Amino acid sequence: MNIRIVNPRRSLSLLAVSVLAAFSPWRCPAAALDMSWGGDRLSVKADQVPLQDVLGRLQESGITIRVDPRVNPSVTLHFENRDFRDGLEDLLSGCDYALFSTLIEGPAGSFRHISEINVYMRGDRRALQPLPGKNGNLVRAEAPVHTNVIACVKDEVLLRLKKKVSLSEFRALLARLNGTVVESLPALGIYRIRLSPGSDLAAVLKTLGSDPLVEQAEPNLVYQPVTPQRVAGAAAAVSHGGAAPVQGAAAVAVLDTGLRADAGLGDRVLASLDALAPDRPLADGAGHGTQMALIAAGVTLPLGGEATANAAGVPIIPIRAFDDNGYAAGFALMRSLTFALDQGARVVSMSWGSETDSGFLNDAMAYAAERGAVLVAAAGNEPTGRPMYPAANPNVVAVAALSPDGSIWSQSNYGSFVELAAPAFASFPVGYKGPPGAYAGTSVATAFTANALARYFALHPEASARQALDALKGALSREGSASARTHAEIGRLDSRAMAVFLGSKH
Repeated sequence: MNIRIVNPRRSLSLLAVSVLAAFSPWRCPAAALDMSWGGDRLSVKADQVPLQDVLGRLQESGITIRVDPRVNPSVTLHFENRDFRDGLEDLLSGCDYALFSTLIEGPAGSFRHISEINVYMRGDRRALQPLPGKNGNLVRAEAPVHTNVIACVKDEVLLRLKKKVSLSEFRALLARLNGTVVESLPALGIYRIRLSPGSDLAAVLKTLGSDPLVEQAEPNLVYQPVTPQRVAGAAAAVSHGGAAPVQGAAAVAVLDTGLRADAGLGDRVLASLDALAPDRPLADGAGHGTQMALIAAGVTLPLGGEATANAAGVPIIPIRAFDDNGYAAGFALMRSLTFALDQGARVVSMSWGSETDSGFLNDAMAYAAERGAVLVAAAGNEPTGRPMYPAANPNVVAVAALSPDGSIWSQSNYGSFVELAAPAFASFPVGYKGPPGAYAGTSVATAFTANALARYFALHPEASARQALDALKGALSREGSASARTHAEIGRLDSRAMAVFLGSKH
């Protein structure tokens, strides 16, 4: 249940709220303003501080703030360790306001937290605007964990409790960590915890590793799209094809930077989600997600895929999990994955990755495979030979890139974890952080492979994921596909293989 409290002295009503947030212990050292909070407690010491400055500090903890710009009185207030809602009643005295809360479910029980605050002139909500300063971008950090320095979300940790841990035991653990539950994935038993600012993540993880209540703990890792490279326009002609999607055809979930409204894919979108701002229409400021969606839907075809131009179209489930700077938190990607599965995705296209392995992301991949989804991920656009994750996960098909002449692209990653190579050069009406044009990369190859698998399911709706993968691997071309670096045979999803795959029977 999600609750909205509109000035507790006036009324109480219900409202669905999609933004998940919580209060993290935080303190502002400025002379005129001193604030701290944790759990459901709040302390404020303010001396003639503009109200919007105070709300801005709350916003830094992850709370969504919407305010009428005309409402900005000076605040002089001093209280400590009060119930948060009671403290807000004093802080917002003289204003109309609404508090939005959400119930966070998990194996240990339920947590209710404030997710949004609206402040407006009495009886007039028409002028509400987002408070400046919140753009939804991740605050990243580099943290030493064991012997590696990894990219992760600042002051956050993910954990899974052991079975039969009670809610009271979990609350005591959070108090010891000085942490707050932000959200959870009940299907995977994972909690996202916000720590106090400046926390020593390595020390926190070490503590959690020996805690009798904790089964597993990790940083909230940061991922980036596998960036496609611009190539000469003459090397990849624009190629569009694909009929309207067949009703009931298998859908491809594209976990990426979103989808532009002008991409012309409206009739192919089965469902969509902005995982960073679920109450906003889906958009794509970077363009990478739109490029991948065009390939996955079969509207834009890479060189080597032209022979499939008259095939039935594929419905897609575009999901924005990456912020405007091109970063995504592991938890947001896992939440996006569970959404895609709930919407009926049979294929998941993941043109992103990291060289850092994650036990929780591996669990999410296993969960998706158990639900019958086929997972496809990019091997990477740097020929290092090092595994990329999730591509190197055993439940995921790792895809390398083919050049237009059918050879392995020189910039494609390689290694024993790579299972096939697919066409990777295409021209797009949408650029990636730049103008439209021709691009190449394992991200394109991944989306093309996802499209092929979805079309196989449309032809064979009763086929299992294993049957589809066996048919795919059995159809791959193998003559002349050895990699000069590894001398390993890499199957190619070229036009001949596509004809065999989509004409095969399970």
